Amino acid sequence: MEAKKQIEIQLGHMCNNRCVFCFSGQQTSFGRAGPLDLTPQVDEMTKARAAGHTKVTILGGEPTLQPGFLDVVRHAVALGFDEIVIFTNGAKTARESFIDEVLATAGDRKGLFTWRISIQGATEESHDRTTLKEGSFARILRTMEILHRKGERITINMCVVTSNYESVGAFPALLAPYGVKQLHLDMVRPLDAGTRTEEEHRAMIPRYSDMVPALEEMARGFPEDFDLNIGNVPYCFAPRLSRFIHHGGNDTTTFTVDDRRPLNRPLDKYNWQGRDKSKPERCATCVFDTRCKGVSDHYSAYHGTDELVPVTRQKLNEIDPSGDLFSPPAPTGGHVARSIDARLTRLRRGAPFGALVWREVVVSEGGGRAEAVFDGPAGERATVWMTETKGRPAGGYRVDTGSPTPALVEGLRAVVDVLRVRPSAQS
Repeated sequence: MEAKKQIEIQLGHMCNNRCVFCFSGQQTSFGRAGPLDLTPQVDEMTKARAAGHTKVTILGGEPTLQPGFLDVVRHAVALGFDEIVIFTNGAKTARESFIDEVLATAGDRKGLFTWRISIQGATEESHDRTTLKEGSFARILRTMEILHRKGERITINMCVVTSNYESVGAFPALLAPYGVKQLHLDMVRPLDAGTRTEEEHRAMIPRYSDMVPALEEMARGFPEDFDLNIGNVPYCFAPRLSRFIHHGGNDTTTFTVDDRRPLNRPLDKYNWQGRDKSKPERCATCVFDTRCKGVSDHYSAYHGTDELVPVTRQKLNEIDPSGDLFSPPAPTGGHVARSIDARLTRLRRGAPFGALVWREVVVSEGGGRAEAVFDGPAGERATVWMTETKGRPAGGYRVDTGSPTPALVEGLRAVVDVLRVRPSAQS
């Protein structure tokens, strides 16, 4: 069951890394982060579960360093969350006995945990120079080996900065032995980097066009079914990677801490993260305008916005004449009837549809019915179905998850408009 909303609970800023982009490591180095009374966090988890939320993410700093960490995990298990995500830098978890302690809290509930590991570079050199902690990469490899051997679910997160972006092409080979199925790369957010000098900001924020070759190499290296997410790169820099790019995510509420109070008021995560983003007026003519937030104010100041050039429909067709960039994975269910396959082809050529992301196509009834599943920018999900009735095309759509937000409705209208066009009118 999908969570009604993603809930993230921060246990504090105490951390044993000193990442060049991170507020928590800096707070720890300043002596402003330490053990906390986690009662407020436990209370918010309890309220979230009572409200029907089924997934919780436990954050730091490094959450495993908090003396009350295991008590928080036990409470989450007792509350009956369907999934508990532990967001860790992989240092303390390099001890198998500690991982066993965490797993023991679940009793006989298998598959309850997702281990979201922060790898800040796909090579030892790039990771350690970004975390400023020699040996941190080796501990992550040990963590992944233990988790994979125990059959645990592993996902990976990396903050992209100048010191690590060139390494990302090594991720496919690095992650394959450990059964990792998901990688999320996110561009550094300067407002969340702590107290930094202009020199430090300039040093950590790469020019996006410089990153594209490494990102494309990485994408080519993963198998088709790998869940790759690239956060907050404007689409115009890398339109060939557009199926992997996202500006936002599922509806997420985050509870953070600071040095003045044990728990702050809840934040709408993706609205908060976009608070310093903007883009030139010319971007309104881009086919990706509704799903792109632009660049941070720091990025604009250091690299300018001249490289933000709208992607027109004509340009998109030149880049992707077959529509492959926006095609979902191959249809599941086998043979597809010719008339339905023709409509799916029209959809591929007509994509993208506003802010919608095309997830999959499911074929049933001997190939006589197809369902195209789309995700909206606020975690909504909708299905467009196609079939035939007495030799005539038929179809419709339904909203499966979330509310029919304006962005979802706009995208679905664009889908319907493409399906209404007669094949003879297609260019």
